[in-house]
Amino acid sequence: MKKNTFHELKDQIEEWIHPDYIEPEDIPAIELYMDQVTTFMDKQLHGNKRYSDDKILTKTMINNYSKNDLLPPSDKKKYSKDHIILLIYIYYLKNFLSISDIHHLLSPLTETYFQAETDTTLSTIYANLFQLERDFGVRVRESIQEIYDFAEQQFGENDDYLKTFAMITMLSYDIYTKKQLVERLIDSLHPQSPTKAELKEAKEMAKQKDRKNKGQNR
Repeated sequence: MKKNTFHELKDQIEEWIHPDYIEPEDIPAIELYMDQVTTFMDKQLHGNKRYSDDKILTKTMINNYSKNDLLPPSDKKKYSKDHIILLIYIYYLKNFLSISDIHHLLSPLTETYFQAETDTTLSTIYANLFQLERDFGVRVRESIQEIYDFAEQQFGENDDYLKTFAMITMLSYDIYTKKQLVERLIDSLHPQSPTKAELKEAKEMAKQKDRKNKGQNR
């Protein structure tokens, strides 16, 4: 594989930041068996693979998602359109969130809208967010182009490695800060359980209050 110069990377980057998406209208409205689901996902998201032998979705993954309550169980071994929508979200989220965080994030969505018979369904939510993300993608691509320009201007007289390294560190910082924000937002939806120290402190305060009340009643 030919090693690109930093200047030649510009065209490559433009190609790389256009990942495969699953259009709302391409999601099957009929129920699918597991093999059909994995085949569909692989076909639709094939361009997102880093290596040709990477797996987009496997039977084991689907079973694990169900065991961890990320995905409702199938209906007689068949998966609905809502199942596929949840699997799409899991596919993207698992790249930077823990299983626990994904569970916390998707649980309200599943409980309220999975196979809902209302005007707001998982299908309408997916369609709306898909359009929003597509529009926002323009800004994302512009910000990546800006990072490329910063690296080129700052290290223009240096070798290509240093310019590429600079770009990687800036992108990594962007990812890190946004991941931190995402985790905090998830925590705000589901406040964390109190720590052992906090429980111990609350228990001690309750004992003190109880002793005080007993003393006043004597």
